[in-house]
Amino acid sequence: MQQQIKSADRFLMRNINQSVLLNLIRVHAPISRPQLATMSGLSQVTVIKITNNLIERHLVLENEYAESTGGRRAGLLEIHPEGGFAVGLIPQPTSLTGVILNLNSELVCSQQWDITFRDNSLHAIDLFAQCVEELFSKSGIAREKIIGVGLGMGGLIDAERGCCIDSWMMNWQNVEISRPLEELLGIPVFLDNDVNCLAIYEKLFGQGQPYQHFLVVAIGRGVGLGIVVNGDLYRGAFGGAGEFGHTAVTTGGRLCACGNHGCLESYISESGIVKNYLEYVYATTYSLEKGIQEPSIFEVVERARNGDEAAIAAFQRAGILLGVSLANLVNIFNPECVELSGPNTTASILTGGLLLEPMHEAFKQHLFSHIGKDLHFIVERSGFESWARGAGSLVLRRFFASPAHVNSERTLVGS
Repeated sequence: MQQQIKSADRFLMRNINQSVLLNLIRVHAPISRPQLATMSGLSQVTVIKITNNLIERHLVLENEYAESTGGRRAGLLEIHPEGGFAVGLIPQPTSLTGVILNLNSELVCSQQWDITFRDNSLHAIDLFAQCVEELFSKSGIAREKIIGVGLGMGGLIDAERGCCIDSWMMNWQNVEISRPLEELLGIPVFLDNDVNCLAIYEKLFGQGQPYQHFLVVAIGRGVGLGIVVNGDLYRGAFGGAGEFGHTAVTTGGRLCACGNHGCLESYISESGIVKNYLEYVYATTYSLEKGIQEPSIFEVVERARNGDEAAIAAFQRAGILLGVSLANLVNIFNPECVELSGPNTTASILTGGLLLEPMHEAFKQHLFSHIGKDLHFIVERSGFESWARGAGSLVLRRFFASPAHVNSERTLVGS
């Protein structure tokens, strides 16, 4: 028994050391073995042994040589982009976007399908599997090179069990996804909330790389939050952390799609801004015409740009509520950075100052003391393809994860 424990300890330490070196290579490439030894604190012998193994397995490349002060020149190492590939899927009520990424999270292949998923959980797993097989066929990548499939969707997700607990957008409740899809594909499958996936992508490969503590707030059809604390995703005790859109901004307010009243999402999402507009029109129109046609968010944006008073007021209301709510988040989490993410369209609600100007004003007014003095604000507009890259990054996170830091989650690099 004692010998088994010692063997297990050695195996764990080897995997931890391997993870440390892989991540140093990922972040600092091109990098030499002596530099890896200095930065990791591992011996030269350990570094040489592990990196040679990674090269043999085509996970690391050794390319040009660094200048040497004497003796043999030091080879420079970097991640082998084609050492493995990750699939990312983002389902929407009437569509599915899929991508294949290499180990540097670079886009290799993408496709979008017009498929109805809302109220269709019964057939969803088979549809996911069919689309993944189409991606494999289109890309020409050998199946054994695929290290996993990541799937991100809106709603309350149990990432550990791979289950969608509740998604009002899809009208799915308690739908198991990871296990049955994994059985169909024969490939590891990981599920998470879509904004969590985006936060993982930003931390590993995007604008969140310099920060250990940052928040990603997504605003569009819904409102979500990804939380990174101490350099890793925070999900809370039961996986539900980040339901920012369903924090209450008023008591007895507008009915939200989740069934509660007064949720932030019901005022600052695309549909919420349209409702702000209609309420202002009804409140200020004396001739109260019945049956006023509800405009799209694109029309409200355009009317606001053209100086329409009701449309401007709709964004003003949303911006103030968003600013106050963001100040609450910053007062609680004290992050280094907040990223606002919205749809990448010409009529995006994050374009220009319609929403952002009143948001910034309210935000500054409600910060506590100097807590936001050094805070960085980033505004990013992303299409579904970018969100699918976030889902693929869910797999890459497991690939680069240290066994010491990813608790009960599976890692994807053996020894």
